[in-house]
Amino acid sequence: MNLPSPPRSTSRSPRRRRLAMAATAAVLSLVAAACSRGGGTPNTPGNPNSPAAGANAPTGVSSKALVMDTSDSWTTWSYSPYATNFPSAANFVYLPLAIQAWPSLTSFIPQLAQSWTMKGSTLVLHLQPHADWQDGKPVTGTDVVDTILLDGADGNAVWNDITNVTAPSAKQVDLTIRPGVPETSLLNDLFDTVTPYPASVWARFVTPTLKQDDITYYNASVKNPTAALKLPAFKALQTVLQKLSKYNPKTLLGDGPYQLSSMTLQEAELKKWSGFYDASHITVPEILYEGNSQSQVNAQLLSGKLDFASGWLYMPPVILQQWLKTPDAKLLAVPGTFQGVVIFDDRQYPFNVTKVRQALAYALPIKQMDSLSWGTVDAHAVPPDQPDGLVPRIQQNFLSHRQLASLNTYAYSTAKATALLDQAGFHKSGGHWIMPNGKPFKIVLSIDADWTDQVSAFKVAATALTHFGIPATESEVENTTYLSNMHTGSFQISAYCCTGASPNPIEDFVTGPMGSTENFTSSGVDKGDAGIGYGPVETVPGIGRVNIPDALNAEYARTGPGQTMDKLTWDWAKYVDQQVPYDTYAIFANQIAYSTKRFDWPSTKDPLWVHVNNGNLALIVAQEEGSLHPK
Repeated sequence: MNLPSPPRSTSRSPRRRRLAMAATAAVLSLVAAACSRGGGTPNTPGNPNSPAAGANAPTGVSSKALVMDTSDSWTTWSYSPYATNFPSAANFVYLPLAIQAWPSLTSFIPQLAQSWTMKGSTLVLHLQPHADWQDGKPVTGTDVVDTILLDGADGNAVWNDITNVTAPSAKQVDLTIRPGVPETSLLNDLFDTVTPYPASVWARFVTPTLKQDDITYYNASVKNPTAALKLPAFKALQTVLQKLSKYNPKTLLGDGPYQLSSMTLQEAELKKWSGFYDASHITVPEILYEGNSQSQVNAQLLSGKLDFASGWLYMPPVILQQWLKTPDAKLLAVPGTFQGVVIFDDRQYPFNVTKVRQALAYALPIKQMDSLSWGTVDAHAVPPDQPDGLVPRIQQNFLSHRQLASLNTYAYSTAKATALLDQAGFHKSGGHWIMPNGKPFKIVLSIDADWTDQVSAFKVAATALTHFGIPATESEVENTTYLSNMHTGSFQISAYCCTGASPNPIEDFVTGPMGSTENFTSSGVDKGDAGIGYGPVETVPGIGRVNIPDALNAEYARTGPGQTMDKLTWDWAKYVDQQVPYDTYAIFANQIAYSTKRFDWPSTKDPLWVHVNNGNLALIVAQEEGSLHPK
């Protein structure tokens, strides 16, 4: 088990760190939200009694219980946050330090951290004074420090930003920022990836040398990731991680608004915890969290069992029309934070030829792929206006209207595709394209077999390419094989899902297909794999001749908001648009489905749906703000 290379990918980091990827994703305009919340009077720990069942509730369910789905497909679970099968329901049990107000780089909603400030090179966190664990013990700075130390063994991104962490008092944590790292980078990594866990459970794994091993390894890793892997400190961290991954606590000992009451392979039952510091604002006394496949979620919504779909919902067009006709049904299709892209194996001829990649961008009928697969009413996916590696909301934050207007849209055009292939030395014979080497141009389009909606889109693509004169077959690949093929380059053209998610555009390029996550990975579990094999050394106008994965990593580590970030964003966006190292085929929206039969919900125009891009945390914030409660 290896430590991932910094910076961490938002799409590949441990599930406990990125539960938002399978939760409500939303993008619109937002409001700044850096104000303190709650601070209610502490209470004695305990569970409220379940209210009596009501006439409007699904059979056997309390009238005050909120029934929702989870994206977990449970066959088993672990109560360890260091395990891959850590349940999504933990979002209600463990409180984050703060919630990023997407897509802002500088606005956060305080939670366990009541406030924070920079003092020289030190970020000082002040914890909620009345926050307790569900065994009655106070949440302390030691809990946070121990978590961060153990997270270092798990490859947490925050260690790329800090050189030390201490707890000078019971409710204070000090983090020393690494020289050259922008404050915004530390805040985003800290609040996005660190969820404190109780030292009473996890301190047993904090060895006397753990802090020094973290410091030694990461100080070396930011300079030379490959060399750092040979250090004794790295081996020591691996040993700690192996022990962490094997340990499974008996329950979830949290500090959040809900306490786990019971859990089966089908359902998790959560009860409001009266000891929560902000319990007076929590209006839903019980949550039933159903473990379902997407088809089950759709069926249970239509049957009236679910009040809220928290997962990254996809309703096929037929199901969508049924839902819109269902009494009390609401659907909020929010423009998404993620995009599906087409990746090329750039080590294989002819995909290493820029004009060929550009021609394929013109030859793919993106609008048809999206409309036939996801519909046109409250669509789950829409084509990009400009395929430049950024989702629209981030484009609008960093690029001007004039810059966007100058980019290529790659609107479907077989004429332009033909002209580009002609320029690349291809010719047609008998209606089929022949490569300059005399061999017929044939393509296999690979896709994860589990992505049933995107399989439909790729079938459309294969048909269109075949009609254009490039015989194309669509190949559905089992998930494990698909992931392996993506890193070893065992494909021609493949779907990649998903890029985006970060309000930092440089991070989006880093974690996209031409960044170090999927392209010439230099360390971590995929060390030595070339992935899509783009470059890596290329001339990027405005930046120069650089090793692209390394250059992006360095820029991400040292660039904060301002003119430099704006310029780099434009340079990379223009490069992706013009050179097409990968091509975006869908901007995904999240279809937030909920029923107003038993609950009052935030308005569809409420910024909550935008700036809290995690369905479970959105429900907590909605209660804190008073916009969600039982009728």
